[in-house]
Amino acid sequence: MNVQQNINFIKKKRVSDLSSLTTSNGPLIFVGEWSSDWKVHNASKKDQQKFTQVQVDVYSRAKFGWAYWAYKCDSNFWSIKWMIEKNYIKL
Repeated sequence: MNVQQNINFIKKKRVSDLSSLTTSNGPLIFVGEWSSDWKVHNASKKDQQKFTQVQVDVYSRAKFGWAYWAYKCDSNFWSIKWMIEKNYIKL
């Protein structure tokens, strides 16, 4: 998938997944262990930021919150510390 297809997947499929689980009196939903790593070659920093931000926006809808894969990891896009320091993610 290209950049926009990845973003659209999160906006459509993941929103749909969360919506089907989230009801007014339903269970608390927690999205665990996601990252911003993807298989898009030659993506720009802006593309990566968009992909990351759409995930934050969508996963923030989970009533019980979300967790990034790791605070600190050797693989940059799996490390929220690196993502924050390099301005790829805004919380």
